Amino acid sequence: MYLFYTHGTGGSLQAQPEIEEVFAPLGYTVTRIEVPYHGNLIELATKLTTMTFGDLCLLIHDTANRLIEQAKRFAPEDYVVVGDSLGGLISVVAAQRDPRISHCILLACSGDICNAALHIDEVFPGLGSLSGILNPAAAGGYKVQAHKAIAGQSDFQQEFELVNTFHPERLARLRRLLILGDKGDPVMRAGACRHFAKGVKDSTVIMAYDEGRHHTIGKDALRKYAVPFLQNKPLTVTDRIRKLFSSVWKVLGQRLHSRKSR
Repeated sequence: MYLFYTHGTGGSLQAQPEIEEVFAPLGYTVTRIEVPYHGNLIELATKLTTMTFGDLCLLIHDTANRLIEQAKRFAPEDYVVVGDSLGGLISVVAAQRDPRISHCILLACSGDICNAALHIDEVFPGLGSLSGILNPAAAGGYKVQAHKAIAGQSDFQQEFELVNTFHPERLARLRRLLILGDKGDPVMRAGACRHFAKGVKDSTVIMAYDEGRHHTIGKDALRKYAVPFLQNKPLTVTDRIRKLFSSVWKVLGQRLHSRKSR
């Protein structure tokens, strides 16, 4: 079994050791994907001064493709993607592209790129407005361009459409989706998580915390929710009802087919 983990903004290949601690004992081989420009904080800070909303979209686009290419080399079967914050956006884009991704787990991530960009200042003060400040082509930064992208009018609309997770056909490609977050997360908001998940047939959103901040998802929550999710067990009452109805319809379908065959 194979699991690919992608860290968030400011993270590294060493981020969130809980991933190995929780999933490796279950038999998962964990491969970590490093997000570009995260070799060190100076490199990242320097890049952010010239990075446009279009550059952000291309970073998500390219890293998702790199994840898929690595999986082709190392995972001979279906695999799982887990992403934290920005890494979650990368993971869900990958899951919309590669049908071999059986489960997609977003940690502190709504799946909504524009909504996250509009509220990024809540976690990284000034980043949404000052991103690309040394680059005139940034055209107002993430917040301005994300707002325009929602209306289809961004200066970087072409780049955004490469990773627009809300395309119906892309949402339909997600096989199973779990979003774990904090109900008070100011950037990856609970409402945005639920709004995104509505478009995915087999999805579950759980606000595992009520701390009112953007933070990593700890071992206890991963064990309580992510592990049974990977085992295809229902996590909520809604999941149980959905599974029951699915089983009933499957039985009825088999009986109807049997009668027609007589």
